[in-house]
Amino acid sequence: MNTKCPPSKPRGRRPAVENFDVREHLLDTATRLFSERGIAATTVAQIAAGAGVTSALVHYYFTNRETLLDAIVEERLAPSIGFVWSAAANGSDADPFTMVGEFVTRLFDVTARMPWVPALWLREVVNEGGMLRERMVTRIPFDNIKRFGARIKEAQHAGAVNAELDPLLMFNSIIALVMLPQAAATLWKSIRGFAPIERDTLQRHVTALLLGGMSPPPASAATAARKRARRPSTRPRS
Repeated sequence: MNTKCPPSKPRGRRPAVENFDVREHLLDTATRLFSERGIAATTVAQIAAGAGVTSALVHYYFTNRETLLDAIVEERLAPSIGFVWSAAANGSDADPFTMVGEFVTRLFDVTARMPWVPALWLREVVNEGGMLRERMVTRIPFDNIKRFGARIKEAQHAGAVNAELDPLLMFNSIIALVMLPQAAATLWKSIRGFAPIERDTLQRHVTALLLGGMSPPPASAATAARKRARRPSTRPRS
């Protein structure tokens, strides 16, 4: 039994005024601007202006761009990954539907508190040449993703999950369904005739799409049940 407490939620927006932390405020401002404009297109002067401080103060806390990027990875993105994957460490992975539902819930939790995550992730991690890509590659828990896929495959063999799904692509699907619409929310909103993407609506949609797609077709479920019924009993005869 895993007795370790799951990672605490990564910090998002800066705290209340009485607990104001300049360094945290600078990190929040930098990540927001990086997600909106891209890291290469954002200057220290712009970060300082966005935070309402001088460029010298930004350099005081972060001596150069590399130090700032390291801090964003260590203090923002890496804790978020740990928090999301703690869903698989609390026993919820015993059931694949619960496991996927937990991942979706935690991803939306992270993006609710740190709305800059989807755009920054797609722009600077997923995109070829993204300036956080090399830093984040070592942070992505590929072994956990393999175990996640193995759990899906095991459920497929038992007839509990749609056999047409690719187990390893399931996690990519979760990330894409949660991140892409939120990263494109501003563009979507600007198109005439399209209503803004509401977070609660999107979460319900993604959850229904994933869990519904995981359910085996009725014929497959019936076939699996018949196969289980035909298996010889292993109970000793009296």
